[in-house]
This record gives sequence, structure tokens and C-alpha cells, in this order.
Amino acid sequence: MTHSQEMKVPTDFASPEDWRTYVRQTVPAEDVSFALAMGRTRLFFRFYEVRKQPFPEAFRCELERIDRLSDPERTKALAALNDKIFVDMTRFLFEAAPKTSPSPAQGESIVPATPCSIAKTLIGYLGKNNLYFAIWSVYREQEERGDEVLPWKEHVQNEIGIDTGSEVEFTLLMGQMGKLLHSFRDHDLPLPPFHYERISVLHHLSGAERNLQARALVQGLVEVMQSCGSA
Repeated sequence: MTHSQEMKVPTDFASPEDWRTYVRQTVPAEDVSFALAMGRTRLFFRFYEVRKQPFPEAFRCELERIDRLSDPERTKALAALNDKIFVDMTRFLFEAAPKTSPSPAQGESIVPATPCSIAKTLIGYLGKNNLYFAIWSVYREQEERGDEVLPWKEHVQNEIGIDTGSEVEFTLLMGQMGKLLHSFRDHDLPLPPFHYERISVLHHLSGAERNLQARALVQGLVEVMQSCGSA
């Protein structure tokens, strides 16, 4: 990777919005869009590192070509490359993961027909199959009933254990994921391409790779919400 090696990366921050704020404060205004896109690329680059897989040479060559461009072509080209990398990562995960993600009956489409029902189905699946998402779901129900609850982070530390940092982080990310998926459902917004599939297999991953994937997916959802003005 040839651009902004000295900059922090999205995984250095507690939330996607903290990352975006850092970029806006650190780089010139005309470079913000490219820096944000490059942050996503670096998340994806980390995916291959964690998996001990070489970053595909075709993508590396394309990155070098893009770095020589000027905006707006540079940012547009990087966004298109990110989409290609995302597809490759999704293919890799689906080949490696157990086949226990939501599956349709024979003759049905892979996911429900409407954006609202897609998000609703995914929320229900995660609540039953992803322990960490279920912790957030129960907490949310308690809040809605008006039960007395601890602040979310303290609740997670009590449930998971304060010394298990990776598990705590993933549970907090599932809380962010849950809020976003509920917003997608309530606003009848389509999920970004391949997010349904990748979110449904997150709980089959572990450690740094799992948290890295969760951060990338949360960031993707946030970007869609912000572009739609529905956040």
C-alpha cells in the first residue's frame, strides 16, 4: 500500500464515526474522500494478513495505478476496487465457513424480497445463533421495558468478563451492528452488497479476524446510512 502509511487505521478507533472525525481533522478537505476509501482498503488488507493469505497481486497492481491518479478519478477508482476486494473476501469466507447461515427452502430466493424483511430476517437469525448479538438483543429489550440497566459497556464487561478484551470488543460491535440493522429495517433500506451473507457468518470467525470483519461491516452500514440521511 502506497498511500498514507503513517495514518492511523479504522481499527485504531472505537467507532466508525471516531475514525471519520480523525480523517476530517488530519487530512486536507480535498483528500478526505480518498482517505476514507483508503481506510476501508487497509481494513481489507488486514483481512488477508490475519488469514495469512497474500494480498492478491492484481489488487496490489491496481492500487499502485490508482495512487498515480488525481481526484475525482482516484477516489472513484479506489471505491470500485474496494468493491472487487469485498467480493473476493466474501467468496473466501463462504468457502471456509460452515454452511449454517440462513438458507431458503427449495425454490425460494436466498434472502427475502424486501429490504425491510431482509434486515428483519437477519436480526432474527443473529439473535438465535450469534451469542454476542443475543446479549445486545436482550439488553435492548430490557431498556425498552424500562428495566434498570447498567450502561451498555459496563453490562458487556459484566456479561463477558473485563479481562477478555477481544470478546468485549466484539460484543460492543454487535451492539452497533444491532442498532444499524434495526435502522435499516425501520427505514426499509437495502443492505450493501454481500453484507447479509458476511454478517450471517461472523460468529463462525474468532479473535482478531472476527473483530476486523465486524468493524468493516459496521463501517459499511454506517456509510450507507449517512449517504441516505437516515442515521
